[in-house]
Amino acid sequence: MKVKFWSKNIAIQLALKEGIHLKYIHWVIIYYFRLFYFKYNSLPNIRNLLNFLNIKYNKQYNSIFLYKLFPKGVIKQVSKISNLPKNVQCF
Repeated sequence: MKVKFWSKNIAIQLALKEGIHLKYIHWVIIYYFRLFYFKYNSLPNIRNLLNFLNIKYNKQYNSIFLYKLFPKGVIKQVSKISNLPKNVQCF
């Protein structure tokens, strides 16, 4: 599946349409999704994302934290803002 053009400005506009004002942690997650997708040709699942965040920041983040950042669905909204295909299997 081909990924469309993407930039930070596009991400900001897509996030605003979703009702999200992007902060630093949002960008960390967005870039993680993009790097993961381009490496594995698949989207990470919630467990992969939480493992990454917990190791990177030495904290205990959970799915409640993620759903506060992306209230309409973590995978759905992050892939939309990242401009990645949403019908790709999660890894």
